[in-house]
Amino acid sequence: GRLRQTLVVLQFVVAIFLVCGMLVISRQLSFMKEKDLGFNPQAKVIIPLRTADAKQRYASLRSELERLSSVQGVSAAAYPPGTQIFNDMLFYMEGGSMENAILNRRNIIDAKYMELLGIKLIAGRGFTDNQKAAQNQLILNRASVKKFGVEPEKMIGQKLYFDWQGEKYTFQVIGVMEDFNQTSLKDPIVPIIFEMADSTPNHNFMIASVTPSAFSESIASIENIWKEQVSDAPFEYTFLDEDLQEQYDEDRRISKIITYFSVISMIICSLGLYGLSSFMAERRLKEIGVRKVMGASVGQIMSMMSKEFVRLILVAFAIAIPLSWYAMDKWLQGFEYKTSLNIAPFLYAGISALIIALLTISYESLKAANADPAKTLRNE
Repeated sequence: GRLRQTLVVLQFVVAIFLVCGMLVISRQLSFMKEKDLGFNPQAKVIIPLRTADAKQRYASLRSELERLSSVQGVSAAAYPPGTQIFNDMLFYMEGGSMENAILNRRNIIDAKYMELLGIKLIAGRGFTDNQKAAQNQLILNRASVKKFGVEPEKMIGQKLYFDWQGEKYTFQVIGVMEDFNQTSLKDPIVPIIFEMADSTPNHNFMIASVTPSAFSESIASIENIWKEQVSDAPFEYTFLDEDLQEQYDEDRRISKIITYFSVISMIICSLGLYGLSSFMAERRLKEIGVRKVMGASVGQIMSMMSKEFVRLILVAFAIAIPLSWYAMDKWLQGFEYKTSLNIAPFLYAGISALIIALLTISYESLKAANADPAKTLRNE
């Protein structure tokens, strides 16, 4: 009997653990899907500029695309959202040096980039289309300004310096933008600066904001313009919102696997519990018959039959919850931005296991409780 009870407890510990994992991972995936990233990724088409010719023709491509009624705007960047920025520079303020300089990720953009993506400017101004006038001008994010220890409004007009091979380069801050998630929500927001491209094309990607109701029409028109102007590279495109969600494909796969195993585990638990309840009901038929003769109701007998199983589920719950809480807390630590870990998913898992257990044993309990005591006692 102890061995059977131990196996039932272990089965439900595994089942409750898996259900807890399924619920917490599902909540985190929903949180990531709904979180405000600091920009608008909807209806944005990302087009790689893979060749020198494609980069050289960006201005002409933008001009042609902006004439399309289904295209609301066009911009470009070296590193669009969802990609790591592999260009960085160390900047220091007046009175500082390269020894105490702040490392900033450096993204080369065009003047319409922030407006196209809806990145908020909290102080100062954005870039103008005049590339020459915009040279050595910078827009910093809030995280960068915080590193410099200056309020956003007071950062406007400040000069930043960068030393390279014995020469000192001077830059001026013209704007401060709100923080946004350049990469996955697993990563913290780091200091980022925006800078306008010089005469040399530095944009690796073109971004087109299209009308959501005219995706097919927009893509076909963009492709035609591309083929007319770029001869050494095929037309490629992705959607920004889909690119961002692909960052969490592995987590979604883990969620699916845990969901499948949770279902299988619950089925195995139910089969095991059904067999055990049948066995116990068979062993206690005489006791049940005597209780019915003494006036016990069907509900009282079912309650008696269920008590032991409920106790086993509660023991399994008490073991599984600390284990699953620890495991999910460790998993969530891999995300810089995450949902709060509270008791709700664990209670749902425990209640689900209890309901499934009661439904499983109810058939045999009801069958035993409704048996004719005269026949039961005579057979015994």
